[in-house]
Amino acid sequence: MGTMPDLRVFLQQTFEKSGGLMPFENFMAMALYDPNFGYYATAIEDVGGDRGDFATSATLSRGLGQTFAKWIQDERDHHEWDGPVSVIEVGAGNGALAAEILRSFGWWKRRHIKYHIVEVSEPLRRKQQIALNSFSVTWHKGIAGALEETGGKAIVFSNELVDAFPAKWLSWSATESRWHEVFVSFDPLSGISETFRSLPRFFPEENYSALALENPEPGQRVEIQPIYQAWLANLAQHLDSGSLLTIDYGGSAKEIYDRRPGGSLRGYFRQERIEGPGIYQRFGKQDLTVDVNFDDLREWGEEFELENVSLESQASFLQRHGQGDDPMAGDGVGEAFRVLHQRK
Repeated sequence: MGTMPDLRVFLQQTFEKSGGLMPFENFMAMALYDPNFGYYATAIEDVGGDRGDFATSATLSRGLGQTFAKWIQDERDHHEWDGPVSVIEVGAGNGALAAEILRSFGWWKRRHIKYHIVEVSEPLRRKQQIALNSFSVTWHKGIAGALEETGGKAIVFSNELVDAFPAKWLSWSATESRWHEVFVSFDPLSGISETFRSLPRFFPEENYSALALENPEPGQRVEIQPIYQAWLANLAQHLDSGSLLTIDYGGSAKEIYDRRPGGSLRGYFRQERIEGPGIYQRFGKQDLTVDVNFDDLREWGEEFELENVSLESQASFLQRHGQGDDPMAGDGVGEAFRVLHQRK
């Protein structure tokens, strides 16, 4: 058996292969998903609890699972589907939400649910398999494979998925009146440092509402997510008929960046919030995340022939399904999280 390469050697070799410099987006993808060093591949202990680096709402609330079960039933009725309905959860954390949803259906209705999970993290997949060992669940590595298995007909949802997609990080150059992209380089002695490059000449800035902020301050940072945009396009291409529910923290570009000159990008390490240069430390040992721009998600959805049914706060979503007393409907978290409902 070969020995695991040293992290410093790995970074040096990887940066050399990319000409000494890489976009922040590539760095974030590597820090989160590299099979040998990435956070989701190796370091994630748990979601929630004392040991987790962060807690998702699914680990803190039973009401959310019960609400999802009601929403799934409503969508099945809307589509007037007969027979078993395929449900796909994308990024299922430690499996707590899936378990609560499946329990909520009861054994009789559960026979008509085919539950699928798309999960790229091996450690989390193992946790899910333990948490869900008394239920019938099928796992997939990608959304296209899951939708092929369901015949292109499914009810798809995610809870705190989009914030973990790698993002481009941009900085406003007041002298040039344009956005520069953050690139990173690595030196074995001094570590990781930033440099800035103009966006490519034909970069489609109109696809990202953060790039149309009014009067940004010099050095204002914003994040955009072309990788999630491509993922959504892939989903829409394989979804012939169904529904999509996306829950995450975020809002419009104006809401996200108001009085936040450093942008929304941050890390979490043992439930401590890390901002600024700290996000480059503990490579692969801390979570990295951004606020989700729901204006972009709606625009992209329309472009990919998904109908925007509703966008509301998590508090409103829970209240409408009879879970207004749930802690996840409370003032702070209930308003910080948005729920986007789309259909095809």
